[in-house]
Amino acid sequence: MRMLLKEYLKENNLTHNDFIEKCADECGVLVSQGAVAKWCSGARVPRRTEAHIIYKVTNGKVMPNDFYNLDIIE
Repeated sequence: MRMLLKEYLKENNLTHNDFIEKCADECGVLVSQGAVAKWCSGARVPRRTEAHIIYKVTNGKVMPNDFYNLDIIE
């Protein structure tokens, strides 16, 4: 099931700053406020390394493919 980053943040009562701190704590990576805002709004798709960080920090709930509005064909 597809989950957008903004949905994950809302579901887990996290602010953008909370997510930035999780990225730093769990992955040792500094992510900018602007990048998180753009990922949440859909204005920008994360780069490969950023998508991996998001996947890791969200425990696999937000997957790289979730940033693409693709319908699954069954």
